[in-house]
Order: sequence, then C-alpha cells, then structure tokens
Amino acid sequence: MFFRILNLLIAVGVIALIVTPDAPDSLRWMAWVYLLVMCGIGMIAMNGPRIHQWLEEKEAALKSRFKR
Repeated sequence: MFFRILNLLIAVGVIALIVTPDAPDSLRWMAWVYLLVMCGIGMIAMNGPRIHQWLEEKEAALKSRFKR
C-alpha cells in the first residue's frame, strides 16, 4: 500500500512540475523523461501477451535453426 501511495505522489508531482511555469528546466526534463518511460512501460504491459507469443515463436525458430 505504501508503494502505491508513493507512486501516486510521484505521478502527481511529475504532472505538477510539467504544468508549473516556475519549475527549473532540469526538473522539467526529468519529469518528461519519467512520463515517457511510464507510458512505454504501460505499452509493454498492455501488449505483454503478444510480446510473449512473438518471443516464443522466435525462440522456436532459433532452436530449429540450430538443430540442423
């Protein structure tokens, strides 16, 4: 529960840093990087089953190639 609250506070802080006009540029860049990384992790999590299936197919192809 603690980590959920901490993650929520970080996410709200990131949005506040992006919106605030007086925030230092270095913090604003870190906030954008954090936001983009979290979006990327979300995309990977949503497509997890398809990624897993693709990896299984590639593994099977490599195994069949090395058996020759």
